[in-house]
Amino acid sequence: MCNLHRLAPSDHRPPPPCDSPQAGRQGPGRTARTRLLTRSGAALAALALLTGCSGMKIDDFADRTPSLAVEDYFAGRTLGYGLFEDRFGTVRRQFTVEIDGEVTGDTLVLDERFHYADGERERRVWTIVRTAPGFYEGRAGDVIGTAHGHARGNALNWTYDMNLKVGDGTWRVAFDDWMFLQPDGVLMNRARISKWGFDIGTVTLVFLKPDAALKDAMSAPPPSASPSRAAGR
Repeated sequence: MCNLHRLAPSDHRPPPPCDSPQAGRQGPGRTARTRLLTRSGAALAALALLTGCSGMKIDDFADRTPSLAVEDYFAGRTLGYGLFEDRFGTVRRQFTVEIDGEVTGDTLVLDERFHYADGERERRVWTIVRTAPGFYEGRAGDVIGTAHGHARGNALNWTYDMNLKVGDGTWRVAFDDWMFLQPDGVLMNRARISKWGFDIGTVTLVFLKPDAALKDAMSAPPPSASPSRAAGR
Protein backbone atom coordinates (compact mmCIF):
# COMPACT_ATOMS: atom_id res chain seq x y z
CA MET A 1 0.00 0.00 0.00
CA CYS A 2 1.06 3.61 -0.50
CA ASN A 3 2.99 4.39 2.65
CA LEU A 4 5.37 7.18 3.53
CA HIS A 5 7.02 7.19 6.94
CA ARG A 6 8.15 10.81 7.09
CA LEU A 7 6.78 14.00 5.53
CA ALA A 8 7.39 17.65 6.18
CA PRO A 9 9.08 19.33 9.13
CA SER A 10 7.01 21.35 11.58
CA ASP A 11 7.11 24.49 9.42
CA HIS A 12 4.69 22.68 7.00
CA ARG A 13 7.25 22.46 4.22
CA PRO A 14 8.30 19.09 2.81
CA PRO A 15 11.97 18.13 3.11
CA PRO A 16 14.29 19.40 0.36
CA PRO A 17 14.49 17.39 -2.86
CA CYS A 18 17.02 14.60 -2.83
CA ASP A 19 19.01 12.97 -5.61
CA SER A 20 17.53 9.96 -7.30
CA PRO A 21 18.73 6.67 -5.78
CA GLN A 22 21.35 4.81 -7.71
CA ALA A 23 19.96 1.56 -9.02
CA GLY A 24 21.71 -1.69 -8.25
CA ARG A 25 23.71 -3.81 -10.61
CA GLN A 26 23.07 -3.65 -14.30
CA GLY A 27 21.40 -6.78 -15.56
CA PRO A 28 18.39 -8.29 -17.29
CA GLY A 29 16.16 -7.80 -14.24
CA ARG A 30 16.83 -4.08 -14.12
CA THR A 31 16.41 -3.77 -17.90
CA ALA A 32 13.03 -5.47 -17.68
CA ARG A 33 11.85 -3.30 -14.82
CA THR A 34 12.84 -0.19 -16.79
CA ARG A 35 10.88 -1.47 -19.79
CA LEU A 36 7.82 -2.21 -17.67
CA LEU A 37 7.98 1.21 -16.00
CA THR A 38 8.16 2.86 -19.41
CA ARG A 39 5.17 0.88 -20.67
CA SER A 40 3.13 1.94 -17.65
CA GLY A 41 3.90 5.66 -18.03
CA ALA A 42 0.76 6.51 -19.98
CA ALA A 43 -1.35 4.48 -17.58
CA LEU A 44 0.15 6.39 -14.65
CA ALA A 45 -0.89 9.66 -16.26
CA ALA A 46 -4.43 8.34 -16.57
CA LEU A 47 -4.24 7.19 -12.96
CA ALA A 48 -3.37 10.70 -11.83
CA LEU A 49 -6.47 12.04 -13.57
CA LEU A 50 -8.69 9.32 -12.14
CA THR A 51 -7.57 9.66 -8.56
CA GLY A 52 -7.82 13.43 -8.72
CA CYS A 53 -11.59 13.06 -8.96
CA SER A 54 -13.12 13.02 -5.48
CA GLY A 55 -16.27 11.31 -6.80
CA MET A 56 -14.47 8.13 -7.91
CA LYS A 57 -16.07 4.97 -6.51
CA ILE A 58 -14.82 1.40 -6.38
CA ASP A 59 -17.94 0.14 -8.18
CA ASP A 60 -16.83 2.11 -11.26
CA PHE A 61 -14.22 -0.61 -11.86
CA ALA A 62 -16.36 -3.71 -11.30
CA ASP A 63 -16.04 -4.85 -14.94
CA ARG A 64 -12.34 -4.05 -15.40
CA THR A 65 -9.76 -6.79 -15.85
CA PRO A 66 -7.48 -8.36 -14.79
CA SER A 67 -9.12 -9.00 -11.45
CA LEU A 68 -7.08 -7.85 -8.44
CA ALA A 69 -6.85 -10.04 -5.33
CA VAL A 70 -4.30 -8.43 -3.04
CA GLU A 71 -3.53 -11.74 -1.30
CA ASP A 72 -2.55 -13.29 -4.64
CA TYR A 73 -0.58 -10.38 -6.03
CA PHE A 74 1.56 -9.73 -2.95
CA ALA A 75 2.34 -13.38 -2.17
CA GLY A 76 6.12 -13.81 -2.38
CA ARG A 77 8.52 -11.01 -3.33
CA THR A 78 7.35 -7.68 -4.78
CA LEU A 79 9.40 -4.62 -5.74
CA GLY A 80 8.10 -1.05 -5.66
CA TYR A 81 9.34 2.31 -6.97
CA GLY A 82 7.74 5.45 -5.61
CA LEU A 83 7.79 9.16 -4.98
CA PHE A 84 6.04 11.76 -2.85
CA GLU A 85 4.72 15.00 -4.36
CA ASP A 86 3.67 17.92 -2.20
CA ARG A 87 0.36 19.70 -2.72
CA PHE A 88 1.97 21.88 -5.40
CA GLY A 89 3.07 18.87 -7.46
CA THR A 90 6.77 19.15 -6.55
CA VAL A 91 8.60 15.84 -6.06
CA ARG A 92 10.03 15.86 -2.53
CA ARG A 93 11.03 12.26 -1.85
CA GLN A 94 11.90 9.22 -3.93
CA PHE A 95 12.18 5.69 -2.64
CA THR A 96 12.17 1.98 -3.40
CA VAL A 97 10.53 -0.77 -1.36
CA GLU A 98 11.04 -4.52 -1.12
CA ILE A 99 8.04 -6.50 0.10
CA ASP A 100 7.80 -10.12 1.17
CA GLY A 101 4.27 -11.46 1.47
CA GLU A 102 3.15 -14.63 3.24
CA VAL A 103 -0.40 -15.95 3.00
CA THR A 104 -1.94 -18.20 5.64
CA GLY A 105 -5.63 -18.90 5.15
CA ASP A 106 -7.37 -15.52 4.83
CA THR A 107 -4.43 -13.60 6.32
CA LEU A 108 -1.68 -11.84 4.36
CA VAL A 109 1.41 -10.57 6.21
CA LEU A 110 3.50 -8.00 4.33
CA ASP A 111 7.05 -7.20 5.43
CA GLU A 112 7.94 -3.86 3.77
CA ARG A 113 11.50 -2.42 3.70
CA PHE A 114 11.74 1.15 2.43
CA HIS A 115 14.95 2.66 1.02
CA TYR A 116 14.80 6.44 0.57
CA ALA A 117 17.04 8.40 -1.78
CA ASP A 118 18.35 10.49 1.13
CA GLY A 119 19.66 7.35 2.84
CA GLU A 120 16.85 6.78 5.34
CA ARG A 121 15.66 3.21 5.91
CA GLU A 122 12.29 2.20 7.34
CA ARG A 123 10.31 -0.97 7.88
CA ARG A 124 6.59 -1.65 8.23
CA VAL A 125 4.72 -4.93 8.74
CA TRP A 126 1.10 -5.14 7.61
CA THR A 127 -1.34 -7.83 8.69
CA ILE A 128 -4.24 -7.96 6.23
CA VAL A 129 -7.29 -10.17 6.68
CA ARG A 130 -9.86 -10.92 3.99
CA THR A 131 -13.15 -10.59 5.86
CA ALA A 132 -15.36 -11.41 2.85
CA PRO A 133 -14.87 -11.69 -0.93
CA GLY A 134 -13.47 -8.30 -2.00
CA PHE A 135 -13.31 -6.88 1.55
CA TYR A 136 -10.21 -6.49 3.71
CA GLU A 137 -9.05 -5.15 7.05
CA GLY A 138 -5.44 -4.22 7.72
CA ARG A 139 -3.30 -3.27 10.70
CA ALA A 140 0.26 -1.95 11.05
CA GLY A 141 2.28 -0.34 13.82
CA ASP A 142 1.75 3.28 12.76
CA VAL A 143 -1.78 2.82 11.39
CA ILE A 144 -4.44 4.16 13.75
CA GLY A 145 -7.12 1.55 14.29
CA THR A 146 -8.01 -0.54 11.24
CA ALA A 147 -7.50 0.08 7.53
CA HIS A 148 -10.51 -0.85 5.40
CA GLY A 149 -10.14 -2.13 1.84
CA HIS A 150 -12.69 -2.87 -0.88
CA ALA A 151 -11.78 -4.50 -4.21
CA ARG A 152 -13.83 -4.60 -7.42
CA GLY A 153 -12.54 -5.62 -10.82
CA ASN A 154 -8.93 -4.51 -11.25
CA ALA A 155 -9.10 -1.91 -8.46
CA LEU A 156 -8.69 -1.80 -4.70
CA ASN A 157 -9.42 1.19 -2.46
CA TRP A 158 -7.94 1.47 1.03
CA THR A 159 -8.88 4.12 3.59
CA TYR A 160 -7.00 4.54 6.86
CA ASP A 161 -5.48 7.04 9.29
CA MET A 162 -1.79 6.99 10.12
CA ASN A 163 0.67 8.62 12.50
CA LEU A 164 3.15 10.24 10.12
CA LYS A 165 6.53 11.62 11.21
CA VAL A 166 6.79 15.38 10.63
CA GLY A 167 10.03 16.92 11.84
CA ASP A 168 10.40 15.98 15.50
CA GLY A 169 6.71 15.14 15.95
CA THR A 170 3.88 13.25 14.29
CA TRP A 171 0.70 14.17 12.49
CA ARG A 172 -2.45 12.14 12.26
CA VAL A 173 -3.22 12.04 8.53
CA ALA A 174 -5.77 10.28 6.34
CA PHE A 175 -4.91 8.13 3.32
CA ASP A 176 -7.26 7.57 0.36
CA ASP A 177 -5.29 4.79 -1.31
CA TRP A 178 -6.05 3.30 -4.75
CA MET A 179 -4.48 0.33 -6.55
CA PHE A 180 -5.00 -0.69 -10.19
CA LEU A 181 -3.74 -3.96 -11.69
CA GLN A 182 -2.61 -3.85 -15.33
CA PRO A 183 -2.60 -6.71 -17.90
CA ASP A 184 1.21 -7.03 -17.84
CA GLY A 185 1.34 -7.57 -14.07
CA VAL A 186 2.21 -3.97 -13.17
CA LEU A 187 0.30 -2.74 -10.12
CA MET A 188 -0.14 1.04 -9.92
CA ASN A 189 -0.76 2.64 -6.55
CA ARG A 190 -1.67 6.24 -5.82
CA ALA A 191 -2.71 7.71 -2.47
CA ARG A 192 -3.92 11.16 -1.49
CA ILE A 193 -2.77 12.27 1.96
CA SER A 194 -4.86 14.81 3.86
CA LYS A 195 -5.10 16.42 7.29
CA TRP A 196 -8.27 18.12 8.57
CA GLY A 197 -9.70 17.67 5.07
CA PHE A 198 -6.84 19.54 3.34
CA ASP A 199 -4.54 17.77 0.89
CA ILE A 200 -0.91 17.47 2.00
CA GLY A 201 0.37 15.59 -1.03
CA THR A 202 0.30 12.42 -3.07
CA VAL A 203 2.29 9.18 -3.01
CA THR A 204 2.66 7.26 -6.28
CA LEU A 205 4.06 3.74 -6.54
CA VAL A 206 4.57 1.16 -9.27
CA PHE A 207 4.85 -2.46 -8.12
CA LEU A 208 6.51 -5.24 -10.13
CA LYS A 209 7.00 -8.94 -9.56
CA PRO A 210 10.72 -9.83 -9.97
CA ASP A 211 10.08 -13.12 -11.79
CA ALA A 212 7.87 -11.40 -14.35
CA ALA A 213 10.50 -8.72 -14.91
CA LEU A 214 13.23 -11.27 -15.59
CA LYS A 215 11.00 -13.25 -17.94
CA ASP A 216 10.20 -10.06 -19.85
CA ALA A 217 13.90 -9.25 -20.19
CA MET A 218 14.81 -12.67 -21.52
CA SER A 219 12.00 -12.77 -24.08
CA ALA A 220 12.40 -9.23 -25.44
CA PRO A 221 14.13 -9.00 -28.86
CA PRO A 222 17.27 -6.84 -29.07
CA PRO A 223 16.71 -3.30 -30.40
CA SER A 224 17.35 -2.90 -34.12
CA ALA A 225 19.81 -0.36 -35.46
CA SER A 226 18.39 2.93 -36.67
CA PRO A 227 18.36 3.47 -40.48
CA SER A 228 20.86 6.33 -40.28
CA ARG A 229 23.35 4.32 -38.23
CA ALA A 230 23.00 1.26 -40.49
CA ALA A 231 23.60 3.39 -43.58
CA GLY A 232 26.83 4.72 -42.15
CA ARG A 233 28.43 1.29 -41.77
